[in-house]
Amino acid sequence: MNKKHYLKKSIIFIIICIVLISLDQITKYAAVNSLTDNTKVLIKNFLSLELVYNNGAAFGILQNQRVLFCIITIILCIIIEFIYIKLPYKGYIPLKAVTIGIFCGACGNLIDRMRTGYVVDFIAFDFGSYSFPRFNMADIYVTVSAFAAIFLLLFIYDDKKLSHILKGDRNGVWYIL
Repeated sequence: MNKKHYLKKSIIFIIICIVLISLDQITKYAAVNSLTDNTKVLIKNFLSLELVYNNGAAFGILQNQRVLFCIITIILCIIIEFIYIKLPYKGYIPLKAVTIGIFCGACGNLIDRMRTGYVVDFIAFDFGSYSFPRFNMADIYVTVSAFAAIFLLLFIYDDKKLSHILKGDRNGVWYIL
């Protein structure tokens, strides 16, 4: 890949990331400033906005492991950007979108962890007596992108289509080159 092509891919990646990460950070800022003492019900017994400070990972697991989460997130982001750059445009735009979604979600929560030590969650879904763990825009990016990636890898892209970014050894173990 020539430098001009690499630069074009990088600029597109950066612009989209700035927009998505900014949206995540703006919504978290708004939640912190407007939900401090109360919950705002949007749809009774279903959707509300409720401020929660999460010191753990998804669903509040592994509380107070800030350094571990930061290290893992940085490594993950480097791998994701590498995959994004290795993917050609033609025929791979859905996979490129998935990588951007995961990258932006990871970065959005990483910014929170590095800045404050916790992640701001504020979207609340309740179904009857079940209360889904609170989440934010970054979590939506990661979750939707992860499900889309699973779908794409299971039903759209076969091993031949991915062979230029993934290499397998004789034992069927895949790794990124």
